[in-house]
Amino acid sequence: FGDEGAVKTQLKEGSGWKSPSADSEVFLSLKATGADGAVIEERPDFEFIVGSESLGTLSKVCNAALKGMKKGEEVQLKLSKEYAYGDKHPEGATLTLTLHEIYETKDVSFSKDKSVMKKSTKEGEGWDTPKDSWTVKLKVETATDGSAPIPGFQPQTLEFTAGNGDVCDALEMAALEMKNGEQAVLTVCPATLALEARLGLKDAKVDTIVLKLEMVEFVKGKDTWNMDDAEKVEHGVARKDVGSALFKQGRLALALQKYKKIENMFNYVDNFKEEDNKTKAKAVRLACQLNSAAVQLKLKEYGEAKAACNSVLKDEKGNVKALYRRAQAELGLKNFQESMADCRKVVELDPQNKEARALLKQAQTCQKEEDKKAKGLFAN
Repeated sequence: FGDEGAVKTQLKEGSGWKSPSADSEVFLSLKATGADGAVIEERPDFEFIVGSESLGTLSKVCNAALKGMKKGEEVQLKLSKEYAYGDKHPEGATLTLTLHEIYETKDVSFSKDKSVMKKSTKEGEGWDTPKDSWTVKLKVETATDGSAPIPGFQPQTLEFTAGNGDVCDALEMAALEMKNGEQAVLTVCPATLALEARLGLKDAKVDTIVLKLEMVEFVKGKDTWNMDDAEKVEHGVARKDVGSALFKQGRLALALQKYKKIENMFNYVDNFKEEDNKTKAKAVRLACQLNSAAVQLKLKEYGEAKAACNSVLKDEKGNVKALYRRAQAELGLKNFQESMADCRKVVELDPQNKEARALLKQAQTCQKEEDKKAKGLFAN
């Protein structure tokens, strides 16, 4: 701290490249002794959040020391009373800190809304994590509501195809972010994302579910960048069909994630060698963009639905589905004039389209109500 009130000496070197940052959760041991060697405080193994004040007067110096440490590192800190226990121990203290583990906490939810948080408690092997359509073996050891075990829970090792919807959304999300051999604690809120029947959690009446997981293994499939053009098209069609099945089941987040992946895979197809594959790839991408818009409308993500429709209409100005779904999105955004304009385009292209005529009436009614409100406002 620039005043020599805390002097750090490394006793044991750590390993790896990771050091804790602010808000990191760590597992450490702490021992404080006085000038006479007597133990003032000893905490063998405990969890601590870097930046917190949970260590009282030692918090400031521990937070500073931990930020530069590596896993397994041990340091000794010679502290003046200002950084230790104040006038209780005016001679200061010697503090020994051992950093056992740095827990990486990651938001693994598809929408990045912190509804599914994974805390890695044991690092896995290598860099690879499962990809969509790969076979996964995931062990679920415990389930609590954050404090107490959930009645009816049955520990299981689940084997499933990632992305097919064979398990609950929370496990689908976690599996795509775990390395072989990795152990983790998964905190799920709302609990509806983790009501897995195979674990006895289908009827769990809790707000939060906390699961202890281990990625036993996953069978590596073929990476999309390693596929030839025909294989990519075949893979894209198959995964689109899985997405459509998930959509029908109401698994909207999982379906949307599927459509987005396929859209990205076929973002650039001009380098495809055969015209037939290029045409098929464009058709699959367009179908996924339209399907994404349908999901986003159901999720009331009207801005995103409109953007998906715009992407289609950029290439196909007269695409009736895209115009109709954009009209729905505009209605959701309360852009009634724009909604009416799109409905009229649909009716012009497809005079028998009853849905577009009904939506047009709805938009007209909404616009009239809006106009009435505006008149009332100006009249006052």
